[in-house]
Amino acid sequence: MKKLIMAGAVLFAAAPAFAGPDCSGIAATMPMWQIAQAFENADGKIATMKVSDGCYEIYGSQAGVEVEIYFDPSTGAELEREEG
Repeated sequence: MKKLIMAGAVLFAAAPAFAGPDCSGIAATMPMWQIAQAFENADGKIATMKVSDGCYEIYGSQAGVEVEIYFDPSTGAELEREEG
């Protein structure tokens, strides 16, 4: 039981490292379709697109690499990218 609790504590402590940016205070003034279109024009293929903590998030691939990308909902600027 003690090992299980320790494992849970380690996972919980590491959770912030997996969290994306927080855009909850940013007004979503750019439509999602414009960000999707720009991503696809840059050789991207979208598997899923959603809003996560106020940021626009794309799961897909670009140039053959799996990506998870967070975008600013007001400017469309890329905030964070995870590849793999």
